[in-house]
Amino acid sequence: MPIQSLTKRLSVLAAASLLAPTLAFAIEPPADPEITRAAIFSAEFSSPELEVQPSLVTLPRGQANALEHTRRFFAHHSDDWEVRFDTRGNRPNVIEGVGVPLLPGRGNSLAGDGEVTLADVEARLRGFMDELPELLAVSQDQLRLNASASANVGPDRQLWFVEFQQVRDSIPVDGASVYFRINEGNIIQFGAERIGDVHVSTRAQVTREEAFAAALKAVGARVSEISEVVNAGELKIFPALTLGERPGERYNGSAGRGYRHLLGWELAFRRTGDDTTYQAVVNAHNGKVLRLVDLNDYAQVTGGIYPQTNTDTEVVRGFPFANVSNGTTKVTDAGGNYTYGGGTATVTLNGRYIRMTDNCGAISKSDSSTGNIAFGTSGGTNCTTPGSGGAGNTHASRTGYYHLTNINRKAAGYLPGNTWLNGTLTSNMNINSTCNAFWNGSTVNFYRSGGGCSNTGEIAAVFLHEWGHGMDTNSGGAASDKGTGEAVGDTFAFLETKSGCIGPNFRPGVNCTNCTNCTGVRDVKEFSLQGTKTIARPSTIADNNGINCDRYACPYNVNFFSPYQGPMGYQGHCESHIASSANWDLAQALVARYGTTAGWAAMDAIWYKSLTPSKSAYRVASGGKCNPNAVVDGCGSSNWYTVFLAADDNDGNLSNGTPNACRIWDAFNAHGISCGSRPVCTQ
Repeated sequence: MPIQSLTKRLSVLAAASLLAPTLAFAIEPPADPEITRAAIFSAEFSSPELEVQPSLVTLPRGQANALEHTRRFFAHHSDDWEVRFDTRGNRPNVIEGVGVPLLPGRGNSLAGDGEVTLADVEARLRGFMDELPELLAVSQDQLRLNASASANVGPDRQLWFVEFQQVRDSIPVDGASVYFRINEGNIIQFGAERIGDVHVSTRAQVTREEAFAAALKAVGARVSEISEVVNAGELKIFPALTLGERPGERYNGSAGRGYRHLLGWELAFRRTGDDTTYQAVVNAHNGKVLRLVDLNDYAQVTGGIYPQTNTDTEVVRGFPFANVSNGTTKVTDAGGNYTYGGGTATVTLNGRYIRMTDNCGAISKSDSSTGNIAFGTSGGTNCTTPGSGGAGNTHASRTGYYHLTNINRKAAGYLPGNTWLNGTLTSNMNINSTCNAFWNGSTVNFYRSGGGCSNTGEIAAVFLHEWGHGMDTNSGGAASDKGTGEAVGDTFAFLETKSGCIGPNFRPGVNCTNCTNCTGVRDVKEFSLQGTKTIARPSTIADNNGINCDRYACPYNVNFFSPYQGPMGYQGHCESHIASSANWDLAQALVARYGTTAGWAAMDAIWYKSLTPSKSAYRVASGGKCNPNAVVDGCGSSNWYTVFLAADDNDGNLSNGTPNACRIWDAFNAHGISCGSRPVCTQ
């Protein structure tokens, strides 16, 4: 079949159901981490020119006349603001401080009542930009509201994140945006992320079909092998380094000339018999494959579930939000209760929010006497069942349904308008493979036991980790690198299990690398302030008593083509310890300040409310990649430290600190990824 016919036939499908681009995250690195291909191969498929980040200069509060961009702003709104200026784009990357009243809230005296919509906020922000056009120096006709990256979050809905995508001739500029963070009615952080003057021609010289053919050739695939086209081809503009630059180095060129741009086709597809979701970026002017990555994010109705891992005693819990067929379709409450109307009641674990699909067989349990449907408990693993409820009534299906539904509902409390959380996620259990799990952009997937590993669907932290990748992807702020992405998954896991050991008994009897007492995939506590090993930070990344990431090649590539790197270029699972252990330390500081229950709740609030704008845990400011002596910090507009402060603020004013600003700084500074001087805590 000609490639033109294939893409024409499947482009309609892709347009109707287009998966949002993500990065590849499995729970574990590949079995042989030392396997790499020739340097020319990795350069061909992971072009370093696309690894461009803002180059920041920080101007402390009070320097009102230091920048022409901000003089009128300071004159109107005081100079009690810090500015982090991006010399590449010659625009402010972060402006944070005392707050500008925008919406009625506790941080100001603006009058108003009634519900405020995203359209209302957009109109007011555009008015704000119109009044001071030189502040961000980008024409409003180049800014398109990015609704998927904007959110009104928190149980009290006081926090707004609003993002405007930069476009040129209606073509989006990848990763380039103007953003605003509004708390208690006041703008407390805003700026321009990777915004530059775009001069590249937007007329493609390579067709969508030719780009698809180039991607297939790069993979070594034939058209007949393609099982699904995920994205048949979307034209984008990609910011790039200037000629001769290397990733992770400070920009020393002329202000405003640091972003070069390339026009490219972004597309994605899957092959028959292959779990990989291939995403390619092909230069639309010369047909060169610029990027090739794997999109997969690799890792009363009652029933028996494992609280944390498959060595626990199985306990019986009510199955929340399960669909019950009983005359009509009913849904159980959070405790697994529903109103029984007599007759036969049937549950298949195709729930309101989570749908279990078990490769061992179908799931179905009925009762026609009391309406109580007990899926039961059992010994064994993989396809072992209690002897009823179908061949798919396994430990993995029961345990996965319970934990995945509960974390879905927890997240919905912070992100009530999130469409992904209010949809139905499919979880595929007992896949006939071993030692891993993955998120593929639409489903979570877990393997059977074998090869020295437990069943990954029987370990809470593993499926919480993979669910976390899905949440990250669908919160509007998906991690921009693999190290951050793995730290995202591990943070979701330890917030639920309250254990720094991520997935105990993943490899029974075998401790993780450099771990003292953890049979999981990683131990974020071990390399924290509470641990026994060298604290994980950029300067100690190669320490043999620490996370020892130089045991992998750097920059790290896997499966011969797919870069699996953290911000510093080290293997993503390994480098993720820096950010996840910083989060662990922050959680412990909050527990120490507020007590166990309130402390973990405070960490939940900071974490969930910060998801939308957070994209990378930290950045390399200078010194290049694969360098423990590089200058690394959390000063970027979408870095965790910077966003956490906005999420934690409670009065619409960042200049006076936040309830936990000092604790956030202490945790991140201990791991070398804070920014600036220590702010004050107000609680």
